[in-house]
Amino acid sequence: MARYVIPLIIIVALLVYFYFPGGDDTSEIEAVFNSIIESAGEKNLEGVTEHFSLHYKDGHGVTYPVLKNLTQNAFEKYDGFQASYSGLSATIGENENGEKEAAANLDIIVKGIKSGKKQNLIGSDVSPENITVMLKKSSFRGWKIIEVEGIEKSDYSQ
Repeated sequence: MARYVIPLIIIVALLVYFYFPGGDDTSEIEAVFNSIIESAGEKNLEGVTEHFSLHYKDGHGVTYPVLKNLTQNAFEKYDGFQASYSGLSATIGENENGEKEAAANLDIIVKGIKSGKKQNLIGSDVSPENITVMLKKSSFRGWKIIEVEGIEKSDYSQ
């Protein structure tokens, strides 16, 4: 009897995880942004891009491979990065397929550091860039960014 207890507990835990996932807590979305900022500060390409869906595509036509390439180029161009956000608000719901999706609105500032000098890349201290980030939740991989709106195309080329 005792040998069945542990497998039974594991099965129950898996069922609870898949059928009663954690609540719609915006702290999970906030954790995504915090992880991206931390990874960018460390110039960790995989740490940044792991939070983007392989199906990412924004209004400028930037896809996941392009985004990864742009990030790699920025890491090569700058010695470091400083980023922050404020005013995060998120709305979480479900799409027509029953998948969890979220729209997060926030103000961001991203600065590149080269030879000790900071250059505004997105937004500034005086005028942060207001963006909307669309995310989709996967049972296995958590929240993934599928689109970002509000970043000007010229911001990509810096």
